[in-house]
Amino acid sequence: MSDLQWPLFPEYTPLVNAEQNLEEFPLFELKARKRGTKARVFEKTVVSEGGVSLKQVWRVMPSGEYGMPGPVDQDVYLAVLQLLQQRGGMPENGELHFSLYELRKILGRSDDSAGVYREIRDALIRIATTSVQSRNAFYSAEEERRIVETFNIWSVHFAEHEVRGQTVRERHVLRFHPVFIRNYMAQYLKGIDSDFYWSLRSPVSKRLYRLVDLQRAGGLTWSTDLLGVRDQVPLDYHYPSQIRRALQKAHDELVERKFLSGVEYEDKSGVVYRVSREFARRQKARELSGDPKEIFAIEGLIREGIDGGAARELVATHGPEKCLFYADAVNHQRGVGSRPGWIVAAIREGWSVRRPASLQEPLPGSSAESDPPGSKSEGVTAPSPPPDPDPETAEVWASVLADLSADDEESPEGITPTSLTVWFEGAVPLALEDKVLTVAVPNSVAQEYIERRFSARLEAFLKERLYEEVTLQIITGPQQQGS
Repeated sequence: MSDLQWPLFPEYTPLVNAEQNLEEFPLFELKARKRGTKARVFEKTVVSEGGVSLKQVWRVMPSGEYGMPGPVDQDVYLAVLQLLQQRGGMPENGELHFSLYELRKILGRSDDSAGVYREIRDALIRIATTSVQSRNAFYSAEEERRIVETFNIWSVHFAEHEVRGQTVRERHVLRFHPVFIRNYMAQYLKGIDSDFYWSLRSPVSKRLYRLVDLQRAGGLTWSTDLLGVRDQVPLDYHYPSQIRRALQKAHDELVERKFLSGVEYEDKSGVVYRVSREFARRQKARELSGDPKEIFAIEGLIREGIDGGAARELVATHGPEKCLFYADAVNHQRGVGSRPGWIVAAIREGWSVRRPASLQEPLPGSSAESDPPGSKSEGVTAPSPPPDPDPETAEVWASVLADLSADDEESPEGITPTSLTVWFEGAVPLALEDKVLTVAVPNSVAQEYIERRFSARLEAFLKERLYEEVTLQIITGPQQQGS
């Protein structure tokens, strides 16, 4: 079976958790040149089932020095949430330790000039110095009510120090506000497709995607009016015809990208957003997976040709360990006609299979009565041995992994030893040549996850240990076997 690459399965990347209130209410101006200091006010009256009216007021008050958050700040905000998710979610103390380099990598900015880092730093400060005032608007999941509160989303502290008098090491800290932390812990969150978000060209498209995906509430349509969309995006137009023209390019892009199946207008100001059924299906399936081990197992099954929905059902029902066990075991069976069919049946029926002595035994609970039909497990051929590590490279790699799992004082939200075992088991440091550290991993699933979840941090630590030009290369497949 060919080694399929990640872009073939963009719908199975994890969704980024975002606090729901900040998806519903406006925070960012979407015109690049607009950096006003005047407060923006969003008001809405909601009527309960009992007929009681509640007026909601959401006031965004920018810093006089930095101005209102804009399109770049919207991107940096999502990059922060994505980094938070890569670290395992919200830590109890609400602190995210980060480097500007990590955020630049998530933002996809290839330019590493001082200007880019200054832009990211300014965006973090601009968001930190922008106050939000809620009057019955911000919903507290912990208190189960809409609250009156004035807060800043986060505060940020920048700190740098030299390592051995040569390399500057960043130890920046972002601290989320308690109302944000409590809602995150209470799972008052909305999943954002970060791959889709970063693929959009227009800041208005990015905001409209987030808004429509929230307001459709799991359905396929959102019926509203153009004046309401104007206030929630937000835009500065007075008439429905002006709003339609201002949204047209974003509508076209979201239809072209298959998020929307269409946009319909009703009367003078009514509008109906229709979300693509395929996009909604993928989104729903991905909302069911969040644990790294589960995602890892789902990806492994998908790569074997198993349908995404079936893969999630198998992992949810039988657990990631059992699914990964049989996805690996199929490689050591003979006479298998259909690899996906064999794996699905083996997982569901708990087949007993023979494995090379170097591999783990079947999971507890699997049947020991018979081998699977159509499989000649007595003819198992042992897999090729892993490559030999390079001693000097192994020393550097061990130091980088140690940095990754730094102690609590330096990285309270750091990765646990258990997580490192899951992600880096079987990783072999091969060489450090031409300013490239090459590490081999057992399979392409591990390669994709390490590259996507950890490569930016690993490379940052590697640069601190050695020199700025060094890069990290993760390989798998024939290269790992030395062929």
